[in-house]
Order: sequence, then C-alpha cells, then structure tokens
Amino acid sequence: MMKKNNLRIIVILFLWFCLTSVHAQNTETFPILKGEYLDQTPPGDKPVVFAPGIISVDSTIEHGSPAFSPDGNEVFWQSNYRQLGKDTQIYGMTMRRIDGQWTKPEVSPYYSQMVFSLDGKRLHFIPSESNNMEGVHFVEKQKEGWGKPVKLDLIPRFPELKYAYSLSFTNDGTVYFFGHAEGLGTRNGFAIYRAELIDGVYAKPELLPSSINMGENVLNWTPFIAPDESYLIFSSNRLGQQDLYISFRVDDGSWTDPQNLGEPFNTGRGERFPTLSPDGKYLFFSRWFEGENEDVMWVNADFIHKLKEETLSEKN
Repeated sequence: MMKKNNLRIIVILFLWFCLTSVHAQNTETFPILKGEYLDQTPPGDKPVVFAPGIISVDSTIEHGSPAFSPDGNEVFWQSNYRQLGKDTQIYGMTMRRIDGQWTKPEVSPYYSQMVFSLDGKRLHFIPSESNNMEGVHFVEKQKEGWGKPVKLDLIPRFPELKYAYSLSFTNDGTVYFFGHAEGLGTRNGFAIYRAELIDGVYAKPELLPSSINMGENVLNWTPFIAPDESYLIFSSNRLGQQDLYISFRVDDGSWTDPQNLGEPFNTGRGERFPTLSPDGKYLFFSRWFEGENEDVMWVNADFIHKLKEETLSEKN
C-alpha cells in the first residue's frame, strides 16, 4: 500500500511539473497583458513604437494603424510579410481581451484596412480577394462575435470613382476616404473625398479642396477625420517625402491651409496612416525604418487641441 501511495504521489508531482512547465513556456512565449492598449506604457509628447514584438514586429510592414474597439476589448490590424509558422504572408491580425486578459495575436478573417464605426457596432474591412471599394464590406456586432459580411453600398452607385481606401468616420456617419477618379491632377488621379450619410444612404462623394488635394503629381492619402469633423490629418508627399499634415475645419465649412506637423512627428523616413484612439488620448500612425520595416507609433494627442487653438485664433 505504501509503495502504491508513493507511486501516486510521484505521478501527481510529475503531472504538476509538466503543467507548470507548459504554463511557464507559454508565459515566456507571450506575456500576460491586462491593461488598456495591450498594457503598454502610455506615450508622452514624443512618438514611440507601439507594442514592439506584438503589433510592431521587426522586418514586417504594419500596413495601417491598429483599430481598437470603443470598449477597448478588441483590436485589428494588417501585417504584411509577417511570419507565422513556416509561412510568411500578408495577414489581418486580431487580439481580444477576455476576462481581463489579452489573447495572443491571431489571424483575423478580415484581411485589410479594418476600421470600427464610432459606436463599435460595425467593423469595416477589405477582403483579400478585392482591393477596390466594391470589395469594402462590414460586419455587424452580435451577442457572440460578428455577423455575416455585407457589401458597403457607396462606390458602386458612383461609377466615376474606381477606388477607395483608408475609411474614417465622423459622429454623424460622414465618411472620409482616399479615392480615385480619372482626370484629377493629383498623382494617378488619387485624392481625399468626403461623403455625407443622409437618411442611411451615402450622398455623392465630394472632392476636398485643392489646398488639401494639392495637384502636380502629389500623393495625398490615408486621411483621418476627427469624430466631430473639426480637423483632418493625412499623409502627403508635397515636400518630396511622406509627412503628416493637419487641416482644421472652420465654422463656414472651409479648411485651413494644411500644416506639416514637423518634428518629432515627421522624420523624413515616411509617415502615414494616422488615426486617433477611441478615447481621444493618443494619435497612432506608421513610420518606415531601415529595411522593409514599417512600425506603428503612438503619441499623446494633446498637441492637436493646442495647435487647433493657435491656428484658429490666428485665422480670426
């Protein structure tokens, strides 16, 4: 009997050791993250890389900024040339916070350019088999997960527009996007558009003014519109490199001349894909580094409000 009890104790200890070893390995492979924004230390007035080794991975192209749900419990992003197992591909990625803890990054069923509606009830995306606006879909939030994809009925009703990307929404549903139409003086006909949502249907998209859509073969793209539509941040190569610019909307609907954000936001390496965190505290954007590496940056967004006050007071 003594020998059997000893054997049982040995087996139990062995199993406990195996389980704790596996748990330790999993912990070493991916950290325990419980806080807001993947438990990352909040940035100050200078941009820093966001979630290094988790979202911002070396030798990959983070093609866009992370899309966090308004409740802060879900995030989507696009990662180009990311290696998962033996495969190196372009992936839509996602993480969720379940019972207070963030899951490991996993492949998302939504391929590219994920963006939430401001109420969090819709997730817009581009599926892998399409790269034009006819391929933009959305899914509705359900009690458990997301519903079936539905095509967004915007560009199909306006055939003069052949393309759209980088959707950004206001509180009333107005959408800003990077679109394409023949005959524009901008690079290859690409420009930034605005379309109002009227009685649940999008009106014909309008081209933003030439101060924003500067011509002469200039690329103006990846727009982000403030939820209250008071400012627009976008990327432009009007000075020869991809920099972030900001323009403020005046009460009469006009826009101030775009300002280059300058250092430390622009570096000469190439910055694009600006977006604001759901709580309005942080500005996310992407920046190129050496080699084929584009990382996500984040910075405290207080500078936007200060710049707005300065700009509009000078205008008045």
